[in-house]
Amino acid sequence: MIFRMSDQITVGYDGSDTASDAVLWAANEAAKRKVGLRIVSCYDIPSMGALTPGWPSGQAIVLVAESAEANASAMAQRVTTLHPDLHVTTEVSAGPASSVLLHGVDADDMVVIGASSHGSISAFMLGSTPRAVVRHSPCAVAVVRGKATTGRPDRIVVGIDGSSSSDRALRWATDEADLYGVALVLVHAWGYPYSTDGTNIAQARDLTQVDGACVLDRSLELARDRCGSNVSGLLPEGSAVQVLLDTVRDGDLLVLGSHGRGAGMAALLGSTVNSVLDHAVVPVVVVRA
Repeated sequence: MIFRMSDQITVGYDGSDTASDAVLWAANEAAKRKVGLRIVSCYDIPSMGALTPGWPSGQAIVLVAESAEANASAMAQRVTTLHPDLHVTTEVSAGPASSVLLHGVDADDMVVIGASSHGSISAFMLGSTPRAVVRHSPCAVAVVRGKATTGRPDRIVVGIDGSSSSDRALRWATDEADLYGVALVLVHAWGYPYSTDGTNIAQARDLTQVDGACVLDRSLELARDRCGSNVSGLLPEGSAVQVLLDTVRDGDLLVLGSHGRGAGMAALLGSTVNSVLDHAVVPVVVVRA
């Protein structure tokens, strides 16, 4: 059965090109699932020091709010033109975007947000809106990059590690693959963290690889039981972050479970999710446990 959102997809919009791409991606997803789209736009209340002398603070706030409302309405109209049957609402509010985006959201919903264009030393690494939303959301969060990703994905790639978080991400990914009728690729990274010298060590390394293969086989069985699309698996050696980044290509959708605790070095820890979000060139969906 296809994974169904409760009633809507929520997407953040701040007027930037990145946010526009995120809205278009979310609109496509909402239209495909036949659920509503909620476009949320937040604005900052001007500080007294930023105001022109003699300009009433109340008037400044009204102008900022009206500008945000106009931008959100224009984006909603653009979406409605592309998806005439899609129910679209807008919400404009002052306050931290991460809090407003998550207000009223439950575990079966989805939140979509555009990725920061900055690198690992930027504010995105230091607590930006995308990272805050992923950290606190009760539901799946999609972090979107690029105009080329606003349509049907070429493949769904899911990182697995044998944990309950990974299993939930896998279930989400199987439903998404069936929704679009595309291939599903399971990726399990493995590695032996010690010296590889000596016969005993070589045997231990081989056993680690076998353990990884067992995790992958179990996940493949689960996926094939749930998914009508083509399902395949990859078992590369290396760090989870690098393996996932090397596997995805333009047009893919990458799915990860958060707070995974799985087999050895392949566990998708929070740092892995954050590193993938910082560097992935495709949309990434993070599914909460």
